[in-house]
Amino acid sequence: MEWTKTTAYEKLQEIYTDRVMQDEKRRVFQQVYRHLLEHLDDLAVKSGLKEKAEEQLKFFKEYTFMPGDNLFQSMRYVFLIARGERERDPEETRQHLNRIYRSLYQPAGLKNPYIPDSFWETPLGVACLVAEEGVEAVYPVLDEVIEVEKV
Repeated sequence: MEWTKTTAYEKLQEIYTDRVMQDEKRRVFQQVYRHLLEHLDDLAVKSGLKEKAEEQLKFFKEYTFMPGDNLFQSMRYVFLIARGERERDPEETRQHLNRIYRSLYQPAGLKNPYIPDSFWETPLGVACLVAEEGVEAVYPVLDEVIEVEKV
């Protein structure tokens, strides 16, 4: 298919439903939460989270919303760009992308995150690619989606 910016954004709007975005937030939350617990164990403070904090985190996972400036807000920001919302400020976009990459893929001791190739095939990875390089960068991914839909 010959993609244009308009047709690509239309397809991304079709793909990025509220349900898809919530499921992706839950998946990422689980990943970060598991990482947090592993590091608490590394520091010998496995019970380092207070009961109130654990209850609050369960609430955040269930509703995929966390007040304030955080990872969920960064995910929401890149999802909206992937759905065709105009970028407000390139510097703000960079900050959100950096937060996502750092939260998910920057191991302790490394200055820069190491992002695996498989990330770019996830809903969040595709949204980050759109935010970082523009919708044209995901035309090949959209071609794959169209092929799968034909089957």
